[in-house]
Amino acid sequence: MTRPALQALVAALTAVVVAACAAPAAVPPAAPPGCPPAAPAAPVQLRHATNVTLQDAGDYRVLTVAQPYPGGAPESTVLLPCGEPAPALPAELAGAPVVEVPVRSVYAASTTQLPMLADIGALDVLTGVGTPDFVSGPEARARIATGAVTGFATGGQVDVERVAAAAPDVLLSQGTDDPSFPTLRRAGVPVLGWADYLESGPLAQAEWIKVMGALTGREAEAERVFAAIEARYGELAALAAGAPPVPVLYGQLYEGGWRVPTGGSTSGALLRDAGGTWSEAGNPAAGGIPKDFESLYVADGSAPVWIADGGWATLADVTAADPRYGALAAVRDGQVWNRDRRIGPTGGNEVHERGITHPDELLADLVAVLHPDLLPDHELVYLRRVT
Repeated sequence: MTRPALQALVAALTAVVVAACAAPAAVPPAAPPGCPPAAPAAPVQLRHATNVTLQDAGDYRVLTVAQPYPGGAPESTVLLPCGEPAPALPAELAGAPVVEVPVRSVYAASTTQLPMLADIGALDVLTGVGTPDFVSGPEARARIATGAVTGFATGGQVDVERVAAAAPDVLLSQGTDDPSFPTLRRAGVPVLGWADYLESGPLAQAEWIKVMGALTGREAEAERVFAAIEARYGELAALAAGAPPVPVLYGQLYEGGWRVPTGGSTSGALLRDAGGTWSEAGNPAAGGIPKDFESLYVADGSAPVWIADGGWATLADVTAADPRYGALAAVRDGQVWNRDRRIGPTGGNEVHERGITHPDELLADLVAVLHPDLLPDHELVYLRRVT
């Protein structure tokens, strides 16, 4: 071979090697037509929630709600990545609804579901809410205003025909056994029993954001959001634990009775972690203990701080609602706090929306009110002093 020919051969081989080395790395195959792009599903670990599980099963994931409504039997839903063929399900999943993920259209019956979607950057899949007037979050209200989100249960009754015609990828319940659900399921609308409120503990409720992450293909975002909430909650609880507990009164009269939260309830956990104490703090049961005013007064009437949902503007409004309130120490000392600092334009209260999914914010408010010296610069989010 002549020298010029040899040089040409070497140059050609060098070009091939360089081109091969510079070739881009293999990329994941494009999503099938009609399927939104999504990152590979990451395993979901639940550290607090016990009323829901997410179990990977090869090509699909099984979402099981142990109690979709009070007294309800467990319900499972198969989450199948978009574009995957229908799996051969085991006998125990026969008849279980199959939801393609990531979902592209969600009907949300509970307002607690909305901030979860917003927090993980998936609010664009929200196309229906139960009662629009109950929504207080600005992001969701903006979608309602543009018509991107419609109401489907105004007045508390699900409009079956409207939902069936819209055919959302999934309808998230508000933890009730609605008589319309069997009809919707027969019409091909998957209904997922959303019962975060049956969890025992504020972090357990907030961890349902990971369920929303699994539905929308945003598991990593959900984990990041929850980890930040969990860390801040722990820091605040540790801060309050170093201070002497403060007696606190919680709730108000309703239909002649006062439901006092137990230590095992979600409200009780918040009060305890904020450094509060009250008559039922040591009761490990979940829920609340009904008491008449006289019993309540003997047990907790001397508490210097009262956290309520009365909606009162002034202390005069408090005693006008029931003159007996005037005997409470917190009323006499002007330490009545309503959980209504953030009310939406149509009357929705953000403490029942974002406050459920961000218990760290509510805990910070409680710590600041019960122990003002611990968080002197805290700006209240949900609590408002009644003056």
